[in-house]
Amino acid sequence: MSIFRKLFGKKTKEANMTVCGLANAGKTSVINYLMHGDSKSTIPTMGVNINQIEFPNLQLNIFDFGGQTGFRNFWAQINEKSDAVVFIVDGNDKSNFEEAREVFHTVIETQINEGLPVLILLNKADLSDCMPRSEFIQRFGLMDIKPNISWAVYKTSAMSGKGLVEAFTYFVHLLEKET
Repeated sequence: MSIFRKLFGKKTKEANMTVCGLANAGKTSVINYLMHGDSKSTIPTMGVNINQIEFPNLQLNIFDFGGQTGFRNFWAQINEKSDAVVFIVDGNDKSNFEEAREVFHTVIETQINEGLPVLILLNKADLSDCMPRSEFIQRFGLMDIKPNISWAVYKTSAMSGKGLVEAFTYFVHLLEKET
């Protein structure tokens, strides 16, 4: 504990954030970029990776879930105790779009508490075939979400970092206020 924290008694807030999405959406790559400032090669997450990022006023505990079908049954156990959810979608994977949509709606309808902030990342925006944000919002059914769910969508790239700073700056400020 720093001497300033001892002197002034300011406590850092702590928040738990889960990161969900289908396999190969770039979940671990996004977390690695946030932690290291550049892209790192990854292997598929088998189960859950747990990381921690320290911000000036927030300690963020990150639960990065494997997106394979067999691991999705375990998401609810942690999502229900989470302070925030990040759902990552591969913006170029049109063959799995409907599955991603169904999984996302299952998560927000059955696994999270009311009022929980949800950040949706339309990842791989650096690739030429990435869906436009406005089309994604409409086709993903985001306008049909219950009004008690606070959500935001950002186009991102875990390879270049595009959009990640903006998305997580918004999200961390939101969590600092709520937790």
